[in-house]
Amino acid sequence: MREFLKGLELDKETIDTIMAEYGKNVQGLREQVDEYKGRVNEYLNQINELTQLNEDGSRAQQELQYLRDSIAEREANERAKQEDEKLTKDIFSLFGDKKFSSEYAKKGLVNDIKAELQKPENINKGIRDIYEDLTKDRTDIFVNPNQIQDMPSMGDIDNGVTKEAFDKMSYKQRVEFKESNPELFAKYNN
Repeated sequence: MREFLKGLELDKETIDTIMAEYGKNVQGLREQVDEYKGRVNEYLNQINELTQLNEDGSRAQQELQYLRDSIAEREANERAKQEDEKLTKDIFSLFGDKKFSSEYAKKGLVNDIKAELQKPENINKGIRDIYEDLTKDRTDIFVNPNQIQDMPSMGDIDNGVTKEAFDKMSYKQRVEFKESNPELFAKYNN
């Protein structure tokens, strides 16, 4: 710059004054550039922080959604369990004092009623309707209270103890039976 000013044929004092002023301006511009660089770096840091927060927020949102889904699933399972327990209780209330031919028949009937309730063609049917449809004309589900029971012959019973009952006795029960009825014990123990 000094050479340019000399080329204009300015005196040394004027050139020095211009150069001093020029130096102040350049220094001021450098300070402004440094200030702008600082601001740009500050903005870049803020952008990086916001980007990280956004990424963390996305992860947090995903985790939050997972927790919400898990809670909703647990609640749905609990509601379904409670509804199933209530349905089972309602089904058992239909049986009244009827005795089942087996535990298998009992569980099977309950499961069959539940399965029939789920079918679209039974949407307008109640538990009782389905129960009656499933048990109508069936003789293998419940024990017939009027059924004739096999009775042991008179020779097989003595003092209320049959040979079959004796065979099922534990050692302790047999010792007590021997003490209370030695003749019958000898008869059954052969």
